[in-house]
Amino acid sequence: MKLGGLSGEFFKISEWISRLAYVNFLWLVFSLAGLIFFGIMPATVALFTIIRKWVLGQNDIPVFSLFWKTYRKEFMKSNLLGAILAICGYMLYVDLALIPTEGIFYTAIRFGVLVISISFLILLLFIFPVYVHYNWKLTMYLKYAFILGASYPHFTFGMMICLFLLYFALTIVPGVIPFFSVSLLAFIVMWMANHVFTKAENLALNKNSTGNKVESTLSD
Repeated sequence: MKLGGLSGEFFKISEWISRLAYVNFLWLVFSLAGLIFFGIMPATVALFTIIRKWVLGQNDIPVFSLFWKTYRKEFMKSNLLGAILAICGYMLYVDLALIPTEGIFYTAIRFGVLVISISFLILLLFIFPVYVHYNWKLTMYLKYAFILGASYPHFTFGMMICLFLLYFALTIVPGVIPFFSVSLLAFIVMWMANHVFTKAENLALNKNSTGNKVESTLSD
């Protein structure tokens, strides 16, 4: 039975609240199951896999079984990705912390490291959506996560603003952090990244169709 009007909207909101709380709980449990260090990456990949399905309108999915299946399947690969990201992030942090702040030479180096750090931040924003949306090799995820984020800076900037507002809201109401923090973050990132994917894929299709038309004209 479908509810209409205000009751229907209230039901939809309640349903989304329960969904996000449930997957946030699963993320916490499976992160702890991997002793956090080994569990957080596969749990995050599984979370984004579920969120992606919901963003695409696939609401009637077996959440727990898909979460568990993804967690097991992506355990090794996602942890390898996490190790790469952690090493890169640590190296950038050390560089920024240790490079002297005085002198033109060191200022230029710090500026270069800062540019690389911003690029790394863009990569981090898109790496999980790209990972669960496409079936590529590990290096391709790293490459295209940055390319897509840099190619659509308005979406990337909007994503940053939304995440800042989420952080601000959670600091005001910290009691909801165990229930919605990671799942809400994942939903915002996946929802906006999906718009980027759609635009990029439509652009690629248009280029291909234009190329086919030109080729057909030349052959005629």
